[in-house]
Amino acid sequence: MGTDAPTADDETTRLTEYTELHGCSCKVGQSDLDSLLADAGLTGENDSLLFGIGEDAAARKLTDDIALVSTVDFFTPIVDDPYDFGRIAACNAASDAFATGAVENIDCLVTLGLPRDVTESAAPILAGMADALDTMDGVIAGGHTIMSPWPFAGGAISATARPDALLTSHGASPGDRLYLTKPLGTQPAMGATRVTDEQFVEIVTDAAERPLDSIASEAIAWMTTTNRDAMVACREYATAATDITGFGLAGQSRVMAARSNVGIELTHLPVIAGTPGLSTLFGYGLTDGESAETSGGLFVSVPPAATAAVESAFDDAGMFYRAVGRVTAGRGVTIDDPTIEEVRS
Repeated sequence: MGTDAPTADDETTRLTEYTELHGCSCKVGQSDLDSLLADAGLTGENDSLLFGIGEDAAARKLTDDIALVSTVDFFTPIVDDPYDFGRIAACNAASDAFATGAVENIDCLVTLGLPRDVTESAAPILAGMADALDTMDGVIAGGHTIMSPWPFAGGAISATARPDALLTSHGASPGDRLYLTKPLGTQPAMGATRVTDEQFVEIVTDAAERPLDSIASEAIAWMTTTNRDAMVACREYATAATDITGFGLAGQSRVMAARSNVGIELTHLPVIAGTPGLSTLFGYGLTDGESAETSGGLFVSVPPAATAAVESAFDDAGMFYRAVGRVTAGRGVTIDDPTIEEVRS
């Protein structure tokens, strides 16, 4: 780091000051990732796996009744509080397993890196991860910690499911309805918390049209909400699933559309109240579905005949959900003047 990096003795030390990109926005871009995999020759199927590269996680059939799902995810801080950072990191990492339908026997091998100046953050980050995993009936089983100029946290997740219960992004069919289980807007919500210039704070506050601390606290509440219960509610009805992270809703829709060889129309975007104005100010593209999300909701396709049943299951589980579009016989993703719903917790 440069000589201006904050130190542990500085009462204003903020984890986010150590990074240029925050949360899932630090991911390699979608086209760059595709090129990287192609250059490395990692685009084909593997006969020893049920599915792997290109999906949210990899799955290996162990017995007729058990499949092992494995994934790894870690990122730089999107918040300054170490405990909240740990909770968000654990929820985000486990979400990739949940997106495949694997919700049992959850273990996490922690990946943690911190600059020397903020090693005191290690314990609260780990405590946050442990507490978040406890809400998923999961445990920390070990891990690896290094010194790093950029702080990061996350983990390698393993979980199990019946092989016939697993979902991928390949199964969407024309006519399916699309559901989202968390509102969008974490990137602009947390971007507002990093504004320190007093004059610009006034501009940001005016753009949000509601208290910034309320927006931030709601974003953190959504990011620390596990996707496990939502998947349990919808797993038997869904034909395809993924979760919304760094590529944003539009990006993850493109992935599902391409792999299912279908078109996707997005018509309704639920967002955290106050974040559309922030997104416009910061240029994040939220109302176009392009804003990066961290620990976002599940994005699932459901046949028309099952929509009443899945909505009833979501309601019975107390889950937030919105119907956000449909699958078509076309190709690619269409977002044409969608309805923007501002959601308040």
